[in-house]
Amino acid sequence: MDNQTEKRKILIVDDMELNRALLCEMFQTKYTIYEAENGAQALEILERESENIAVVLLDLIMPVLDGFGVLTEMERMGLAGRVPVIMITAENSEGVMQRGYEMGAADIVTKPFNPNIVIQRVHNIIEQYTQKLHLRQLVAEQTRALREQAEKMRENSAQMIDTLSSIIEFKNTESVSHIHNVRVITRLLLAEFAKNHSEYGLSDSLIEIISEAAAMHDIGKVAIPDNILNKPGRLTDEEFEIMKTHTSRGSEILMELSGVQNLAYYDYCYDICRHHHERWDGGGYPDGLVGNEISIWAQAVSLADVYDALTSKRVYKDAYTHETAVQMILDGECGVFNPQLIECFMTALPELNRSMKGGEMLTSTVTAPGEVSMPEKKKKEAHGDLSSRTLYLLEQERQKYQILSELSDELIFEYDLRADKLTFSDRFQILTGKDPLFPQISRILSDETLVNAEDQRRLFKKLERITPDRPTCKAELRINLDGEGFQWYQVYLYPIWDMEFEPICVSYIGKLINVEESKQRSLMLKKEAESDPLTGLLNQRAMREQSILVLKDRRIQNAALCFADVDNFKSVNDDRGHLFGDMVLKEVAEILTSSVRHTDLVGRVGGDEFLILFHDIIDQRDIERRVSAICKKLNKRFNSYGITGSLGISRYPQDGEDFDTLLQKADQALYHSKDLGKNQYKVYDASCANRPFRSSLTRVDNYNEKIEEMARELKNITSS
Repeated sequence: MDNQTEKRKILIVDDMELNRALLCEMFQTKYTIYEAENGAQALEILERESENIAVVLLDLIMPVLDGFGVLTEMERMGLAGRVPVIMITAENSEGVMQRGYEMGAADIVTKPFNPNIVIQRVHNIIEQYTQKLHLRQLVAEQTRALREQAEKMRENSAQMIDTLSSIIEFKNTESVSHIHNVRVITRLLLAEFAKNHSEYGLSDSLIEIISEAAAMHDIGKVAIPDNILNKPGRLTDEEFEIMKTHTSRGSEILMELSGVQNLAYYDYCYDICRHHHERWDGGGYPDGLVGNEISIWAQAVSLADVYDALTSKRVYKDAYTHETAVQMILDGECGVFNPQLIECFMTALPELNRSMKGGEMLTSTVTAPGEVSMPEKKKKEAHGDLSSRTLYLLEQERQKYQILSELSDELIFEYDLRADKLTFSDRFQILTGKDPLFPQISRILSDETLVNAEDQRRLFKKLERITPDRPTCKAELRINLDGEGFQWYQVYLYPIWDMEFEPICVSYIGKLINVEESKQRSLMLKKEAESDPLTGLLNQRAMREQSILVLKDRRIQNAALCFADVDNFKSVNDDRGHLFGDMVLKEVAEILTSSVRHTDLVGRVGGDEFLILFHDIIDQRDIERRVSAICKKLNKRFNSYGITGSLGISRYPQDGEDFDTLLQKADQALYHSKDLGKNQYKVYDASCANRPFRSSLTRVDNYNEKIEEMARELKNITSS
């Protein structure tokens, strides 16, 4: 069965090398991999190897020839139905999926995807096509499937460990090979220890399990801020205390990961993670265990961790030689270790040296991708070292991401929903001087000191509408990022989905763009567009729009619209000039503004006409008291110039429930008050409705005045 599986080949077709490398990483242990960077190359390989290819993993969007073009050509070549095709695409529309299935795709996988599920789906497709083409070998195929399923379970466990350990590999840029080295050294140490200490029951299979669990020893470092984890120098006492918490934080993380708790070696993972910094004499942390209170596997990982750290280059030191590192361990410079374990360490040194020189372990010094020569890279690929290739490409992507983040004015962040943790890019610390990690962000947001409360509610409503089909979210929020006051930011959010069963959003990737300057400019322009240039009050259009919004608010039970007109203004303006008239209008505006509450609206709607919308009026006496005071103020200020004020009032909802009706009736009441002798107010009633009416609005007055002027001119012409 294994030989047959090894002969099977997968063709991976994708124009992005990183995507091909990641898929290779998933399938390389069981299949021979062919790669093509476009549809044309894929067809060339299919022409030669179609009998040997078990499945084609086909990207949709590619140069030269896309995925649909490949399916069309495979149909023409007679390969449709013989070689299964699984399309992998970020397009998740029903139209794309339907077209793919209609053109012969066996399955369609949408990005992002769960690697374990994709592995299983690929396996299932291969099995279906194998049974279709080889019905006579049904019994043999069923047996193979059962065995392969058992192997898959073991691989899934290992992959869970690899996935979790890779988190810290790419957070701490100097530990890309550290985890692998610790596993190898732990395996050598325990194998030697088991020879002389059978009482510990360290079988070969148990040693293998422990060495795999050793990969989890530093998982807690994901909770350590980057500025401490990657600090290029000695840590302060305070920073070291924070660094020490990675043991306890790591064990807490493992307790929260149900997927890890189900693994057979969860107890080893937990014990190693928490106790790999304990020391034989009780001088370690976090629990201060002494002697054999520390499990032998935690002791072995502790020694392996120290040795690899000494012989590795770090941002704060160069690598020590093998001999110097061994002497430092023997002299107790790195803490006290179990004497029996030290003996085994010394016995295993020749094998350890051979492993390092023979290349079993990766070099502990991290080499920047830019420092690796291309011939050397090609040589690694020629030897099939896909793991190194994937690490190289991922490191390239990490550097690109970091450079782009630093070049832009944007703040990149990630919000982990399960951990309730918000993490900003390094630029955040540069701009604010604050820690870029915000644990328990929900509690911080509830204080409403970081994000404006109203903006939070708007954002959460938008997030509720996010789906895999509509994955983007954009909002403008007032954020107090540096603690010096709220500023406007544009926020873009993109969800990350767990697609294992039903799509579940597990985190968000996003960016913040400071738009305070443009927002203030926009608000200023909006205010200018809504304001009367002479008085600064709302202009006619803005007064109308805002009044309509207020009246639509069902919480408003009683209101009043007051239409005010300056009596005799035209004659005074003509006699004393427009500058004097402008001064009068500005003082009228000040009197009206000072006579209302901040919740009321005041606007200039014509030459000498003003509107006031009073909120929440108690009763008619309340409104009469307010407008009477306005009349008295106007009379007192301008009486010497022969200027007074007349006001007409309509009530909501008695006289109307919409703005236009209230304005018309306030206009009628104003006309009535002028007809009664000016310098007074009139609340709309039946007497107003039954009287002849001429609008006081400037646009109507101007029209009537022009008609009268034309009539006078016509009369003068005819009389002459």
